[in-house]
Amino acid sequence: MPLNPFRPHEGPPVYQEEYRNTSYVPSVIETAYGFQLVAPDTPYVAATGRNKLYFIDTRFDNETAQHIKNQIEKATIPILDQCIVIDEIAATAKRRNGENGETTFVFDPLYARFMFAKGINKRNPDIKLPEYENEPDGDWLVACGL
Repeated sequence: MPLNPFRPHEGPPVYQEEYRNTSYVPSVIETAYGFQLVAPDTPYVAATGRNKLYFIDTRFDNETAQHIKNQIEKATIPILDQCIVIDEIAATAKRRNGENGETTFVFDPLYARFMFAKGINKRNPDIKLPEYENEPDGDWLVACGL
């Protein structure tokens, strides 16, 4: 199994180079948590955290890439008054509004089991989901100065 399940298994990855060169200036917004990068309007680039862009392999079709982008951004970008709720028994996760309890996003179970494996295993050690080591930033993850 590859270290990064968001990439196809065979061949070298291909990325949208127009967002990777030094002349590209990402959009930044101010949130309650501080400055936050905004991903470009393409399914092949996702914002992760405050200052990183995650490049999705362009060998995926647009629909699959957009699905991956949604999963990554919903897991890594904090939203005021929303939290991630993990069900350790079913090994699933969702994003929920903290004020009214309304579910605003449901993670694809396969992605939830990958992205939240450490937390799921901690609370339910019998499930034994594989946990992947944090990979160092590579071609797919680029830090940007804010």
